[in-house]
Amino acid sequence: MTIEDAGTKALAVPERAANGVAPSAPPGLAAVQTEQLIGDVGDALRLLDAVERVRGHAHPLILGLQDAVGIKMPAALVLNAIGNGRATPDEVADQVGITPAEAELAIADLAALGMVRTTPLTVTSLGQARLSQLDGLTVRVLDVVTGILGPTDAAHLVRLLHTVADGLESATVTAAVTRAIPQVALHN
Repeated sequence: MTIEDAGTKALAVPERAANGVAPSAPPGLAAVQTEQLIGDVGDALRLLDAVERVRGHAHPLILGLQDAVGIKMPAALVLNAIGNGRATPDEVADQVGITPAEAELAIADLAALGMVRTTPLTVTSLGQARLSQLDGLTVRVLDVVTGILGPTDAAHLVRLLHTVADGLESATVTAAVTRAIPQVALHN
């Protein structure tokens, strides 16, 4: 049975050994350690191929949005965070998923472009105009996706993508921590 046949029910099936304990994932695999996400390599490759195809089509859209608005997506995310009321680089970093130092650099760049004021940290009218442009263009892109999938499937896709991203982020953190903590052999 492939993931296409099983739908989302094939995802996140707990893998347990005979003793009831989940085996640890091999280092370097982007998988949640306590779950078997995909049954075989063929399914994994088809999934990665599908993700790559979508990414390949999304990249020109992102470049087009950046050209239309006049700022790169990371800066647009920072601008959006400030527009959402984030008042410090730490708050911006938390919302966007970057470090506070990266947030400070992006805020300085946006201030130099006249899109934000730094004291207090707020969006200027120019920045608000850019956010409005971005919102309008984003709605058009989402209309295309919704037109392809329909509203229910589009909402389901968004939830699934967030679930996958969250799982990959936690797997990356878990793998980094596992590599950083020396394994101690206990002898009785």
